[in-house]
Amino acid sequence: MVVGGGPAGSTVARLLAQDHDVIMAEEHASPGEPMHCAGLVTRRGVPKFAEDSILGLVKGVRFHSALGYVLELEAKASRACVVDRRQFDSILFHKAVDAGVVPLVGAQARALREFRGEILTDIRFEGHLQEIPAGIVIGADGHKSVCRRFARLPPPRHMLSGIQVDLKGAEVDPDFVEVYFGRGLAPGFFAWAIPAGDRTRVGLCTWDADNPPAVYLKRLLARKEFSRSKKVSTASGRIPIGPARSAASGRIMLVGDAACHAKPLSGGGVYTAVKGGELCAQAASDFLDHRADVSAYDRLWKDEFGRELSGAFRVRKVFLNLTDKKLDKALRIFGEPKVKKLLEERGDIDYPASLSSAVLKLAPRLAQFSPQIIESLL
Repeated sequence: MVVGGGPAGSTVARLLAQDHDVIMAEEHASPGEPMHCAGLVTRRGVPKFAEDSILGLVKGVRFHSALGYVLELEAKASRACVVDRRQFDSILFHKAVDAGVVPLVGAQARALREFRGEILTDIRFEGHLQEIPAGIVIGADGHKSVCRRFARLPPPRHMLSGIQVDLKGAEVDPDFVEVYFGRGLAPGFFAWAIPAGDRTRVGLCTWDADNPPAVYLKRLLARKEFSRSKKVSTASGRIPIGPARSAASGRIMLVGDAACHAKPLSGGGVYTAVKGGELCAQAASDFLDHRADVSAYDRLWKDEFGRELSGAFRVRKVFLNLTDKKLDKALRIFGEPKVKKLLEERGDIDYPASLSSAVLKLAPRLAQFSPQIIESLL
């Protein structure tokens, strides 16, 4: 049983269906609806069969400090692509169905319980509550995961709140992503503008319990590059970051946002959802076929991207302590020729923390921003 039909759930379900009977319950009427993601991913996060969802490629990023400094990084070749998340999710979902997965669309998981060596999942479907037994349940049910609560696995350490609009007519460079920092604009995270075909996705995330993200969005849209544009659509959502030590308990495994596997520095979760789904399917199959320990799944995802998530979360804690003035100064250090060259040649949005020690060696002055920065980055 897979609860959730996003990229993580669809990937697990498709791969498990090669050798097992799989039911996938998706709470929304259409896969990919509503859209909660900016859709900026690396090519490794897009399976070949989903490449039709790619809207365009980007080759650089500009970081804007609240004090006006702009750090521009441009790679020789494109490092990331922008996908239509509705189409992307739909492709992955229907690929799972083609593989033999039984889909329940508009089906909401309400509760789980263990009974005689199985997990019974109460699903609200077509106006009725149904009880579905399964040998294992994969929780791909997002930040509010019912599966996580039943498994008694810890909640995320930080929960970000985000809002995004699609604009037409924004004055942006189609080859660059724009990232905006500032405690008055996106406290606890950042804002962005991402070219997406004939539109621009403009949004932000915050870690602020006092004000909703919409308050800050008005400030962002007041910038001159967006002032003459037309709003086409609006989306909002939450991003859980900071995974627990385990994403498995008993007969339950968690993937994607349910497992808090979004990247702490960017908030992106597509790559870890798809890759985590592949690893989860492997561990789940071993459990069903050989009664292997579900903890094998933890070893797999930790080996693949767990260290990156942990390192990035430590970097995030340093970031949270930076004032706008200190962040401006840090960006200027990143803009020094040797450091800038390293970031342009080896930067990777899926593994940004992996360069931390190399950057610190080139720019030891970064240690001035936090007594713990050396420990955090090495």
